[in-house]
Amino acid sequence: MFTRRALGRYNRLFRYLNAAIIITTVSTLGFLGGTYVAVRKDLPDPENLAAYRPRLTTQIFSTEVYPDNTEHHTLLARVFKEDREPEELSNVPLALRQATVAIEDRPFYRHRGIDPRGMLRALVVNVRSHSLSQGGSTITQQLARNMFLSREKTIPRKLKEMLLAAEIERRFSKDEILEMYLNEVFYGNGAYGIKRASRLFFNQSPKFLTLAQCALLAGLPQSPIAYSPYDYPKRAKARRHQVLLAMQGQGFISAQQFKDADAEQLQGALAPLKEAGLTSFRAPYFTHYVIRQLCKDYPSVYEGGLQVYTTLDLRAQKIAEEELTRGVEALRSDGEIRSGLVGQGALTCVDPRTGNVIAMVGGVGPYDKTQFNRCDPGPPTYGRQPGSSFKPYIWATALEYGYGPDSYFSGDPISIDIGGGKYYTPKNYTPHQGGSYSLRSALAESVNLVSVRIVKKLGVETVRAKAAEMLNIPIERIRPFYSLALGANELSTLEQAVGYSTFANGGLRPTRNFIRRITTWDGQEVNASTPALVRVVRPETAISMISMLRGVVTSGTGRRASLDGYTACGKTGTTNSGRDVWWVGFTPDLCTAIWVGNDNNAPMPSGSGGGFCAPIWARFMQRTLDELKLHGDFPKGAGAEASQHSERSDERKPDETRTRTITICTASGGLATPYCPATAERTLKAGQNSPGRCRVHGPGNGGAGAEHSDEGRPSAPGDGGGQTYTVCAKSGQLAGPNTLAAAAMSPNRSRSLSPPNPTHLEPSEG
Repeated sequence: MFTRRALGRYNRLFRYLNAAIIITTVSTLGFLGGTYVAVRKDLPDPENLAAYRPRLTTQIFSTEVYPDNTEHHTLLARVFKEDREPEELSNVPLALRQATVAIEDRPFYRHRGIDPRGMLRALVVNVRSHSLSQGGSTITQQLARNMFLSREKTIPRKLKEMLLAAEIERRFSKDEILEMYLNEVFYGNGAYGIKRASRLFFNQSPKFLTLAQCALLAGLPQSPIAYSPYDYPKRAKARRHQVLLAMQGQGFISAQQFKDADAEQLQGALAPLKEAGLTSFRAPYFTHYVIRQLCKDYPSVYEGGLQVYTTLDLRAQKIAEEELTRGVEALRSDGEIRSGLVGQGALTCVDPRTGNVIAMVGGVGPYDKTQFNRCDPGPPTYGRQPGSSFKPYIWATALEYGYGPDSYFSGDPISIDIGGGKYYTPKNYTPHQGGSYSLRSALAESVNLVSVRIVKKLGVETVRAKAAEMLNIPIERIRPFYSLALGANELSTLEQAVGYSTFANGGLRPTRNFIRRITTWDGQEVNASTPALVRVVRPETAISMISMLRGVVTSGTGRRASLDGYTACGKTGTTNSGRDVWWVGFTPDLCTAIWVGNDNNAPMPSGSGGGFCAPIWARFMQRTLDELKLHGDFPKGAGAEASQHSERSDERKPDETRTRTITICTASGGLATPYCPATAERTLKAGQNSPGRCRVHGPGNGGAGAEHSDEGRPSAPGDGGGQTYTVCAKSGQLAGPNTLAAAAMSPNRSRSLSPPNPTHLEPSEG
């Protein structure tokens, strides 16, 4: 029996104990309440849960278009922070879903985001191990952590995880939560989400996984490194065994299924290991160029899951890589350019009608050792000097300002006062070049001093402005000096391919384009490109340029660029000491620029655009046009007519005192057009007049393209096959380039006309 005194002591003890319990409870609740308030304000807005999307992988594809307008796409590259592709739960096999639930969260379909028993078990393990090794997290808690929280093991983070899990359970169904988890979780070796994990480990879609493979993948998220089947196959097999046991224990599989899956070989089914964070790039120069563009326009490209369909045609790209490599390596072997990776080349091919870049090779050699993209390096070095391949922009400017293909300029020596007691005294490429040239023949023979005189006549500012417009570059890129006449600026093969496309496209300059369309991972269109064409020269100018650049191939410096069955046009470019050599050329369907040189700018004594680049261009174009089955036509119409006086260096008249070389069609004997299949050079004696334009080759007559006249006047209909001449209205003789009043007439074939009346020729340059 307790005495009264003893009972009093016990009562006081109980009162103290109750007070302590109350104080402790209130303090704990206050602490938890304060912690909850502090933690709750750091949680993401519940509205963001519904809008959440995991970090996805952006994929970049080529686009091959076939004659029936069907498209084929090939994966070029994958860009990601976390290598992940979304997969719908319906495409995930039931065995994988069951394996994940069995090993990660058995009561998943019963709890509301938190599993008290699991947390208690984890607490016991942590107390015994004196660590925080176990968290007791449900699948929903893991999803909350992966989506919004860090992986640090602290009490505040755990509380946030629980609160978020409860919110997720309130907003989403169990299947939606499981789908998000399977798309979010990390499986190791850089693979996030079940679709990438299935591809990485077994090289197949999740829906084709076996039971054993499902069990292996389901066991990885707990410790992707420790259970890696590549690094620790025994651990991986033991973990798979554990998952299969859990599945059997929950009635998901039978004993026989367990036995068969557990006996399945582990290593034999694994795909070859790919290093984490790396992805193979096809067409690396092009692909990296596209990625840089995407980063500017889409800041979330590394996690946005975009599907980017580019303009690259992998068929053309493969041919470009093969032919440029073949050509450059041959030049290296012959000692024409530096050996190793110093001697280099670049090739860019563009569709002139759209500006779509269909092939780009920025160098020859292993990409990891020569990543500098010579196709379009950008500032501070924009490319290499184009040499004479810049002249077509000058010639086109001359046609725009009133000259014609048969306007005459002198190729004789010239010295220009540039002020300060200094003179600019350029030279022709070869010593024999001199005398008077038509613009047509001067371009074919690449006469430097004719180019200089055109610039002098038109003005430096006029030429640089028009050239910049055709090239679609800032005018500041073209230096305001007479040396621009010889291509003393820096251009890239991409810029040149776009610039020459202006001629092939009838005077419409396309805007370079690398991307056809962009969609989200689920197919919603983000952006689709349409050709952006700008009129920069008259159609008549472009048609005459086609004719004159065709002459470069048939009878000029670009004979080695001839194609079998296609009309080829283009221009060579060779700088001083052969440091840079070019060939830029086009057909109605493709425009391709090729550069060859040494990265250290060392000279190539025997280098020339016609010798080094034109053969590469011809092989690439021939194979590509055949492969892609392209047979387009050039624009139709008449060429430019001369309204300005010719330039000459003396009082003598070119038609009366100089011999001239012209290009004729061997079939008809007329002046060659871009459509004549066989041509030859013919020398006219002093006073001998040119024949009329070829009337045999053109559309409807077996020609390759549109019929046009570079001399400014189309043939008269119904003339019985005769030729139309332009005559001086005053003298009745064949009109000269400076005839003030002219008329067209169609004489009989037997009628001969005299050379132009000398009174209509401009006096010599002072």
